[in-house]
Amino acid sequence: MGELSEGQLYQIRAIKVGECQVRDYITYANGSESTSTFYLYVWLILGGERPMLVDTGPKYLEEFNTATASYIPGGVRQTEQEKTPAALASAGVDPADISHVFVTHLHPDHYEYFDLFPNAVMVANRRGFFAGLLGIRRHVMQALASRWPESLLLVEDEEVVPGIRTFHLGCHSPCSQGIAVSTRAGTAVLAGDVAYKYRNLEESIPIGWADPDEWMLAADRLRAAGDFVLPGHDPDVLIRYPGGVIGA
Repeated sequence: MGELSEGQLYQIRAIKVGECQVRDYITYANGSESTSTFYLYVWLILGGERPMLVDTGPKYLEEFNTATASYIPGGVRQTEQEKTPAALASAGVDPADISHVFVTHLHPDHYEYFDLFPNAVMVANRRGFFAGLLGIRRHVMQALASRWPESLLLVEDEEVVPGIRTFHLGCHSPCSQGIAVSTRAGTAVLAGDVAYKYRNLEESIPIGWADPDEWMLAADRLRAAGDFVLPGHDPDVLIRYPGGVIGA
């Protein structure tokens, strides 16, 4: 793993943009139809010249809920204030000020609102990106095309801006990547959907629909990349970090 530049420190804010119940065979690969609560987050990174974001939240919720109905019974639920534009406004952030949108992977609930950010660069993992290109939402492709090529930065294992590094994970999706962020509390590692819950990493429980051996390697990369890992959908993030403030 590469080292991060010294000096630049950030604060991360976990902002809830919805919640749902997900079958345990997805979360823990245990074959169970039982469910547990997932929170959907966008992760605001502050402390740089301009704010940055990791993941965007879902935009077309009805379509997403229809596609995932078998394993997300009841679908994702959002209040009006939890929709990404309102959630960012509540945090005092103008989408036009966002400089980078890091996408942990190209599933709709993680990138679908990219067109909200007219001046942002999408930072996506090079591995698997082109294989998934035909599946990217048309409105997002249009947003990328309107500012091409400055709108897209394809990365592998590298420091993108001082103090923020990406690294390939695969496993959940061929383009899944982790993002390591230097904070005053140490290096935080955003796992995306490679680790849905703290239990996945703390008890070495693979996620569903992934090769267990590949997942174990990805989990080791997450643990080695920093001082603590932020799972993609665990409500406990807001318990361990009151107000969702990480590294203040």
